[in-house]
Amino acid sequence: MGWRISFAAIGSVVVGMVVWSLAGYGPEAAAQRAAPAIAVTTAAVEVTPPRTRLQSIGTGKAIRSVVVTADVAGTVEAVHVEPNITVEAGAPIVTLERKSQEIALAGATAELNRQEAAFARYQALIDQASSSVSEAAFDEVRAARALAEAQVDAAQYDYDRRAIRAPFAGRINLNDLTVGSYLPQGAAVVTLIDASRLLVEFSVTEAAVADITVGLPVRLFTPALRGLLFDGEVVAFDSAIDAELRTIRVRAEVQNTDYTLLPGMTFSVTIGIGDDPLPVVPAVSILWNRDGAYVWRLDGDDALEAVPVIFRHRQGDRVWVEADLAAGDRIIMDGAFKLNAESEVNVLSGEGADG
Repeated sequence: MGWRISFAAIGSVVVGMVVWSLAGYGPEAAAQRAAPAIAVTTAAVEVTPPRTRLQSIGTGKAIRSVVVTADVAGTVEAVHVEPNITVEAGAPIVTLERKSQEIALAGATAELNRQEAAFARYQALIDQASSSVSEAAFDEVRAARALAEAQVDAAQYDYDRRAIRAPFAGRINLNDLTVGSYLPQGAAVVTLIDASRLLVEFSVTEAAVADITVGLPVRLFTPALRGLLFDGEVVAFDSAIDAELRTIRVRAEVQNTDYTLLPGMTFSVTIGIGDDPLPVVPAVSILWNRDGAYVWRLDGDDALEAVPVIFRHRQGDRVWVEADLAAGDRIIMDGAFKLNAESEVNVLSGEGADG
């Protein structure tokens, strides 16, 4: 009886296993069932130079600025400018009273006319080979004419000096000029500013000296004009490092033809310094194991490969790395932490995917 029960139990087990296997739960069926593909997103590798950002504070000044002074003393006869207007080079700013110089110029001009007439008469006689004119007399007339020309030039110079003119194109600053006021010699008349280009001077640490070159782009921001950025470039820098501060002075230039920027403004200066091109990957794609950092690369057959990477620079969520990666390689982003070398993936489209 006991043996019959045992054989019956064994038979039941065998029948159950056959049914379980036929139902798809046997080891063969389990091996045939593939693990579900893991949903991931990808990004394409870029190869670009990383840009190190140097920041400093600088002050702007006009490309040219001069205090125009009076060469001679005199009373103001006419004022030709107003504050904040733009004048061209050579434009009159102030004219001083010059009646006496006008009279002197007229007298010198009359004398020159007389000497030129005498010279013409003597020249005609010489041309006719007249014996009434000696060579010595002709030389005296010629010298008198030259002297009269010089006297006209001197009188014209004195006359012109009474008109004070702009030495270059620029904008007139605030002033108190009035007709009838007296200007002593050397007195300040106006300040003339050419701010069509603005110079911004700032300092950087000696560690950045090797990266500073003429022509290096800079970006400028001033709190006086919020929301606006201005682009310029380095035009000069010191040839020596400050021994106390361990910094070097740098001068940048920015175009300012509309005079939006004013001399004296404070600027925040940002300089981007480029290095050799490196692969760029999203920060979220980087994983770690006991051997270091790596990313998953997806080849054309959607096979996975772990590629070791070495950090070199980070900006936001972009990381420049040293790695065996080429531009256009597909890197796993979202879902990377779920993967192993045997995983199958389902690349999703949309945000974070390569599309």
